[in-house]
Amino acid sequence: MVATHAQQQVVAAVTQVQPDPALVADVYSFAILLLYGIVFAVMPLLAGLVLAPRETAPLLGAIYECGMPAFGRARSAQFGVFYYLYALLFIVFEVDVLYLFPIARIYREQVGITGFLEILFFVIVLFLAVAYVWKKGVLKWEREALSLH
Repeated sequence: MVATHAQQQVVAAVTQVQPDPALVADVYSFAILLLYGIVFAVMPLLAGLVLAPRETAPLLGAIYECGMPAFGRARSAQFGVFYYLYALLFIVFEVDVLYLFPIARIYREQVGITGFLEILFFVIVLFLAVAYVWKKGVLKWEREALSLH
């Protein structure tokens, strides 16, 4: 099959295209950054596998709080899930508040009405999340479930 003149021109134009040096430099920079990210994520895991002690102690899995070994009934204590729910809620809302601080800092100069509406939407979603959690009863602290008696 013989290529037409138009097809030959397209092939010639495609083969003569040179990549933009700035784009190539950006791709190499991104590849190096990605490689560094992978290395810095994997190296601590490998170092832990290689350098961590292999011996096990009898108290390794014991409950340990405030530097005192557990004694009596505290050894077999099982804590309710309520504490962990409070901890998760705290972390979620703490991170959300951390997002609000930079916005509050630059609010007057740079955010404008669009930014205000976005922040208002964000706070309304947070409020709805708290209302939902409250309605589901997650915020009720049941003393009977947490007691060691």
